[in-house]
Amino acid sequence: MSSDVIPVFARFFGSWHVSVGRRAFRARDLQAHYDKQSGVWQSKIDRYGFEAAYADLISRVLCHWRYRVVAREPRVLDAGVGTGAMAAAFAKQLGRPFRLVGVDLSSEMLARVRDRFARSSVQVDLLQADLAALPFADQKFDVVLVAHVLEHLSAPDRVLAELYRVLKPGGVVIACITRRSWMGLMVQMLWRTHRVDIGLAERWLRGAGFVQVRAMSLDKDQAARRWSIGYVARKVGDV
Repeated sequence: MSSDVIPVFARFFGSWHVSVGRRAFRARDLQAHYDKQSGVWQSKIDRYGFEAAYADLISRVLCHWRYRVVAREPRVLDAGVGTGAMAAAFAKQLGRPFRLVGVDLSSEMLARVRDRFARSSVQVDLLQADLAALPFADQKFDVVLVAHVLEHLSAPDRVLAELYRVLKPGGVVIACITRRSWMGLMVQMLWRTHRVDIGLAERWLRGAGFVQVRAMSLDKDQAARRWSIGYVARKVGDV
């Protein structure tokens, strides 16, 4: 199957292998979709309780000794920052200064983040860029956040390789991915995403080199828990 096609169905019938795929959105098409959705995106996040669920997930991650962020003023990359919901949840739970870099394809989403953090003490830099070719040096960030992005990509392995590259040794990635479910199927049909179960998500992360990979439910809100699953992992090395 072509690298720009997202698999939808694949089965063996005796010696026959039947597969169906759907062409992924091109970058400019995905950008246009998110530009169009930017005005209502945060209200959708709030409706399904995602920001509160992100905060609860991040709190549990930061309390775990394996994933604790020890840098005095950590550098945090939000890859596919959207309206900044996951970054805002991280700021609430970390409770100390950090430097945030938000990257997104959508200039309209970045404008929402700029407004959101305008009166915040968080140092924020925003950049419109392709996550598969990040314009950052190796080992730059202590934490990477990536919420509901990987399942949209025709080649999530390329983006995960980039996220691994820019993380410092011992750095932490916190991800949320739409779960494989009937609700997730709606997202797949609308947004042409992968249908991702825990096994596939963990293979993606381990394939990029991450260790101590762990799936974590979004316990704070019932709707968010039904839609998505959280994941946490570390880059090999000492903090």
